[in-house]
Amino acid sequence: MKKKITIEGMTCGHCVMHIEEALKGICGVKSVKVDLEGKAATVELAHEVADEKLKAAIEEAGYEVKHVE
Repeated sequence: MKKKITIEGMTCGHCVMHIEEALKGICGVKSVKVDLEGKAATVELAHEVADEKLKAAIEEAGYEVKHVE
């Protein structure tokens, strides 16, 4: 299962790493790919993870989530 998360506030490679680390810390997340130019993260999940849990991890890292699909 994959989810795409649209994120605002990323400006550099450090932002990408920060978001990847935040998402990889969630139980059930298998892999994360953050696209700086596309302002999005693609998350591959081992099992269902609530959108709110993904959103909270990104917002706690200091970024704004626009959409989860």
